[in-house]
Amino acid sequence: MNFQQLLLEHGYWMLALGLLLEGETVLLLGAFGAQRGYFEPLAVFALGCAVAWSSDQTMFWLGRWKGVAVLARSRRLARAAVRARRLVRRWPHASVVGVRFAYGLRTAGPVLLGASGLPPLQFAVLSAVSAALWAGTFTTLGWVFSHALQQVLGYAAQAQLALLGLLVLAALAGWWFARRRKPRRA
Repeated sequence: MNFQQLLLEHGYWMLALGLLLEGETVLLLGAFGAQRGYFEPLAVFALGCAVAWSSDQTMFWLGRWKGVAVLARSRRLARAAVRARRLVRRWPHASVVGVRFAYGLRTAGPVLLGASGLPPLQFAVLSAVSAALWAGTFTTLGWVFSHALQQVLGYAAQAQLALLGLLVLAALAGWWFARRRKPRRA
């Protein structure tokens, strides 16, 4: 089975899994695949929204359930939580939307928001809005970038497919190296 056939048969599942692991890069690649005809553009956008919203909800409820206990274990986290609570109280809407776009806070942010006492319905609505803005932004950027890339390169379909494969490998390698370096910094 070649990559093109794998993409045609299981592309949306691969896209959903990739969005859970590394959101922006995979959404850009999904838009590239949509521009090439492997995906429906609206489906890439909808899948990006759904995965972003559901992961935010999961982390938010985890924060409401165990967030305070986890934060109490570490002084540094407790201090960060106090600052986060102040920001959430002062700017609740901007906090929820900003967490979706703040690289590195996408997992911890909803946990902190859940532990901060933000009302669940308010978070759910704002999270849906931020997921739609985020997915729309990166799907559009991926579409425009892929169109510009095709204009500049002008390669045949095989070269573009190979480039897509290289981009996927580069994204996975970057994700792997980033995950591998995090424990060393702590």
